[in-house]
Amino acid sequence: MLDHLMPLLSSPWLYIIIFAAVAIDGFIPVLPTEVAVIGLSALSATDSPNLVALAAAVVAGGIAGDRVSYLLGRKAGGRVTDGNLAMVKEKAERALMRYGAVVILVGRFLPYGRTSTALAAGAMSVPLGRFRLFTALASAAWAVYAIGLGLLGGATFADSPLLGAGSAMVLGVVLTGVFALREKWRGTAITPRLVTHRSVELDPSLG
Repeated sequence: MLDHLMPLLSSPWLYIIIFAAVAIDGFIPVLPTEVAVIGLSALSATDSPNLVALAAAVVAGGIAGDRVSYLLGRKAGGRVTDGNLAMVKEKAERALMRYGAVVILVGRFLPYGRTSTALAAGAMSVPLGRFRLFTALASAAWAVYAIGLGLLGGATFADSPLLGAGSAMVLGVVLTGVFALREKWRGTAITPRLVTHRSVELDPSLG
């Protein structure tokens, strides 16, 4: 099976696909980009894909997707009023109010956190320069996390790259589930309340 994957793993198109997938996941959070990046990183033990190129694609895609979400938040953030994304966005707005732009970095590792914090930052008019800084840091940190999990799986099953990729992806899914359960548990103790930049003063660290 790995022999059939090698043409794609060694193709420059792989990095374009990963860039596009990570970018789209920033404003349409339905793609399993974390699983894909972890699996590809585990397969890097076969010398393909190139980890530096993969990391660059992941970071660039993260920055691009976050920028789109930020702009959507500026233009239509108030229209996100239903579903899980709306609930998480409200929590992100409260967190931005309390802790400042560092929430953008933390949110990158939480379910729906990436999209919701970027939308909230746009809706609350967080200065674009500060947003760019924190979204770049968040994208780089997430790339290290995902690629690191893949390398761990690849090293654990060095004689079987596919098994290493599979185990690393399962670990990534488990960790995401743990984060989701933790946030769900915390969410039950918080009364939802929509906060907007029109009715409150922002934390000084936002701008």
